[in-house]
Amino acid sequence: MGMISIRILASVLAFEGFLQRAFADVGPGGSVSVTIINPLRCGDFQCVADAVARGLMLMAIPIVSIMVLWGGFNILTAGGNPEKLATGKKTVLYAVIGFAIVLVAQGVRFIVVELLAPA
Repeated sequence: MGMISIRILASVLAFEGFLQRAFADVGPGGSVSVTIINPLRCGDFQCVADAVARGLMLMAIPIVSIMVLWGGFNILTAGGNPEKLATGKKTVLYAVIGFAIVLVAQGVRFIVVELLAPA
């Protein structure tokens, strides 16, 4: 058990050294500055809101599609079982409600961006 933790610690320290060599710039006088890249490439609220909204939609569309297909499959294969039919209906209903919430969030984003936009 102790040998595993030593190996993990050595790996972490080696990775830290790699990061320091990969991202460090040595300036005059031996000073070191580290540059962190902004993954969103955004500098203002509107850009961040757009990126978050795009990400939300990219996640919501496939999830809603899968859930509607799963609910429809449950409805089609219920075979007279009222519990399975009710489960399928609830799955489809909740998927549609969830997607409606995502669409409302898009509308709220538009409203907030318009209110905060400089005149």
